[in-house]
Amino acid sequence: MELTEIIAELENYTGTFPRLALERAMAEQVAITPILLATVTEWKSKLEELSERPNYFLHLYAMYLLAQFRESQAYQPIVEFFSVPGEISMDVTGDLVTEDLGRILASVCDGNIEPIQQLIENRQANEYVRSSALSSLIILVVRGAIDREVVIKYFEELFSTRLEREYSSIWTNLVMESAVLAPLELKQQIDLTFDADLVDEFFFGREDVDYYINLGREASLNELRDRKHYTLIQDTISEMEWWNCFQDKKLKKSTSNPFGMGDLNPSPQKIATSTKKKAQGKIQKQARRKNRSKKK
Repeated sequence: MELTEIIAELENYTGTFPRLALERAMAEQVAITPILLATVTEWKSKLEELSERPNYFLHLYAMYLLAQFRESQAYQPIVEFFSVPGEISMDVTGDLVTEDLGRILASVCDGNIEPIQQLIENRQANEYVRSSALSSLIILVVRGAIDREVVIKYFEELFSTRLEREYSSIWTNLVMESAVLAPLELKQQIDLTFDADLVDEFFFGREDVDYYINLGREASLNELRDRKHYTLIQDTISEMEWWNCFQDKKLKKSTSNPFGMGDLNPSPQKIATSTKKKAQGKIQKQARRKNRSKKK
């Protein structure tokens, strides 16, 4: 396949997973990387226009491929893509934000965490985007790209002064991501955050923090190394081939309008990773039950 053929295969959702095109894209890494970079760079300032093209998928493939390639030139464009206020960045990428954005950022940052920090502290950015940026720092610690102490110090600054003191999901995620580092150093700050009712204890409670602290640093990091959520992007095909839009036969009946009922159904971008999200949610629930049973 020529580059133009590869791009043509990846550009739009057709109901069929483009395995061959992705395989060729990986084989042509050097030649295709500038095209992928140009794709992310172009759309980061045209998200409203992108939202009107629900079958357009090239930007999604581009982000995963560039992460797999460890392409540091993709770092700033991806950060800027997700720095736009509101939910528009989520509208055009579906569950990528909550499932894999942290892994993508960690894969392209080359150890430079400053743009990630800027995204975390960007009050205009979507709260789930900011939370995913938080998780990218834990991934970098788990993978040995940055020191645990660097993140502990930065999280201490977030607790103290760098985050706005108002309820949002970023506080719950800050506590969760802090906890997995077994952070005795942050225990007081975490307790104050719970006391201020900034944490949704339905998702993460004080007992969860205690679990990781009692587990200890090394044991906690070892536990995280076995979780896919804390890995870098390694293979775009294995990451994307089981997305719901490539599995549901009903979505494959029409390539021009795979959802038939228009606005009564979500776009493929919005449902692309729903199967993955459900699976990981079950894993997380099972892990919590296991953790609590250990405490008993």
